[in-house]
Amino acid sequence: MDMESMPPAIHEIAVYTDVLEVKGEITAWPPRRVLDVLNNKQTAFLTVEQASVIPLSRWGKAQPTVLESITLNKQEIILVWLIRETKVESAEFVTIHKVPREMMAYAGPFVVQGTVHLIREATLGEALDVVKEDFIALTSPSVFCLTVPQLSLKEGAVLALNKNKTMAIHSRS
Repeated sequence: MDMESMPPAIHEIAVYTDVLEVKGEITAWPPRRVLDVLNNKQTAFLTVEQASVIPLSRWGKAQPTVLESITLNKQEIILVWLIRETKVESAEFVTIHKVPREMMAYAGPFVVQGTVHLIREATLGEALDVVKEDFIALTSPSVFCLTVPQLSLKEGAVLALNKNKTMAIHSRS
């Protein structure tokens, strides 16, 4: 199948900043994974379509605002919870041996747990320094919001965490 006949990848996500929860879909053409879209250095903004937006301060107390689309500054995104992802074929890449590390991170008002796969280094900090991308993937994630205790995300498949918004991180092993 050639690129022109391929449909775009449509990913259903929930995006969290310090002050907002935005749920909706992102469309990636050419088809790419969510992490590839977030880590694309050519674009500083992420457009979420069919978006529902609610301030965290009003979470659970108000109806979200529904918008056709909203554009978010990727630098302000703390984490992206993947709800549903279109399967995308991986591009050619070099295989690097990575090891799973159970970790806990504190980012903005969120406490995040999950497994990150990083190269084997002496410390978690050194391994994270090697990663050039802003967003790292965590598998088997769970999230708890300190400012909105009833906001917790559990049993996810993948979470994208902005390592530049992470205040502290540690291994759980």
